Amino acid sequence: MARARWAGCAAGVLLAAASWGSGALPRLNVGVLWPGIAPWSAKGGSPLLATVSVLAMALLVTAWWRLRDADVSVRWWWGTVALWFAPLVVAMPLYSRDLYSYAAQGLLWDQGLSPYDHVVRELVSPWRGSTAPTWLDSTTPYGPVWLLLARAVASVSGELWVALLLLRLLAVAGVVVMAWAVPDVARRLGWSPVRATWLGVAVPLVGAHFVGGAHNDALMVGAVLAGLSLALRRRFVLACVLIALGAMVKVTAVIALPFVAILWARHVATARTSGTDDTAYARWGDVLRAGALTVGSAGVPMALGGLVTGLGFSWLNPTGTPGKNEQWTSLPTAIGIAVGAVGHVLGHDEWRETGIATARAVALVVLALLLVLVWLAALKPADPGPDMGSDPGGAAAEARLRPVRGIAWAMLAVVVLAPVFLGWYYLWLLPFFAVSLGARWQARLEQPLAVVATVVCFATLPEGYSLGLTTTVVGVPFALVVLVLLLRRGLRTARLVDWRHLLDLDRPLVRRSDHPRSRISDS
Repeated sequence: MARARWAGCAAGVLLAAASWGSGALPRLNVGVLWPGIAPWSAKGGSPLLATVSVLAMALLVTAWWRLRDADVSVRWWWGTVALWFAPLVVAMPLYSRDLYSYAAQGLLWDQGLSPYDHVVRELVSPWRGSTAPTWLDSTTPYGPVWLLLARAVASVSGELWVALLLLRLLAVAGVVVMAWAVPDVARRLGWSPVRATWLGVAVPLVGAHFVGGAHNDALMVGAVLAGLSLALRRRFVLACVLIALGAMVKVTAVIALPFVAILWARHVATARTSGTDDTAYARWGDVLRAGALTVGSAGVPMALGGLVTGLGFSWLNPTGTPGKNEQWTSLPTAIGIAVGAVGHVLGHDEWRETGIATARAVALVVLALLLVLVWLAALKPADPGPDMGSDPGGAAAEARLRPVRGIAWAMLAVVVLAPVFLGWYYLWLLPFFAVSLGARWQARLEQPLAVVATVVCFATLPEGYSLGLTTTVVGVPFALVVLVLLLRRGLRTARLVDWRHLLDLDRPLVRRSDHPRSRISDS
């Protein structure tokens, strides 16, 4: 354990040091910085240090896997995470240039121009030259809380490097909240806080994108996890306020609110039945009451955020700027690219644009339907299969696990069906799976989730170039195979859904055919 721990620390130091020649430097490179052996490239950056960065990440991932079954405490993992990720605080931005756009958008507002109505190209500052071309002519998709923080940072930072450091410290604060909330939520759900911390916090992806890349998603994820911790303590109003603040960083956080409403509804139902453990399944009256309370508790701070800042509410409907990025790593985009390839063969090059737009529109409709079904599945009881008793507390524990696990499945649906997939998006769902696996799901999901996290660690070059842009020939067929498997799985699940009793809250949404009591009858 000690060797793996210190190997990970060495990897963090190497990655931080190499970033000064291989990361997202203030001056944009003329071309892609590929790993190599040359000390420096005429296009910008050091290929040799890019190679060192890739090897350092490989060492960090290896150390993480070696400690998967380590018999340690949560505090031991906290110390290990600090050793591994602290060096990245002084690194150049890694795996993305978003940190420069955060600083530029904050300065834009500090100069009196709303980032919802103006673009970075209008900025009167040398900071503009460090911003990625994607963001030069794009309005911001972020919420008012984040823009307030970015503006405050810009107003006190005379130099760009000071702004980058302060913005990174905000992301680190989000990681610290995650490190506290993940084991706390897991413990309250009857799951191992140590295993949850290994998968949801110590995963190298957190260091790469939440510390190295300093994405504001860290604050969003931390706010939702902290809100869940409060909700499991029955402090629902504060939980909703926290999640609303997270949504005002990045609107994705609102996905968690309907599932918090389920926890609140079960508290209402438990009070109605004179229970004490908040595991009673709710009636529709309880759900409507809890839903209204959730909307009020989260809606008030959101409304105040738009009114007090004077920025309005356009952040609730992001412009979809990331959707301009066409990579096969997004399933609907891959389908559109495949349609475009067929069109190219037939002499209709315009099919690509139409195919991508159509596939993305269909994906959004499918996503809306899936989110409703996932929410209903979390609201209704679990199927009483033969392995129900293997979970701590059995069905009672499931009543608390299912809403949190529902957030994980909902986030997974969003990531799979989004117009674009970026590496840090995977961290929207990973911590929520980590805290809610339980004994029934740990054997099935923990290793696949960790394998995907490992692959994503190497899906982007240190300077921020996505390998999804150069692997289309291989990636699109792979995405189509995934689509077929998902459709097959979806059809099998649809046959097991109790559609006739979809809105009956005392019946499971899906009954498993391997259990006699789970078969859907005609009666």
